[in-house]
Amino acid sequence: MKHRRGIDLIGRESRYDILYLGPLMDPAHVTFDDIPEWHALGGHCAKCERTGWVNRWEVSQKWGERTYLGTLASRLRCLGCANKDGNKWILGKLPR
Repeated sequence: MKHRRGIDLIGRESRYDILYLGPLMDPAHVTFDDIPEWHALGGHCAKCERTGWVNRWEVSQKWGERTYLGTLASRLRCLGCANKDGNKWILGKLPR
């Protein structure tokens, strides 16, 4: 929400804070449909320890809502070091 003089009253950081919950347990048996709507989906790089959040709705639309996340783990690529080996899925909770 912005003030009429252009002052941001909420602040950009507080709107997009995602609470890290931890790694996704057993991604071989979890689909996009199994994850609640209020959870965010991201990736964790095994090489440089970078984490990044993905738009799970775009990914599920591209690969299908019933696709197992374990099959897509090999497609996770780190934007920092371009690593594709050993990257894992992580979960976060969206702000309410």
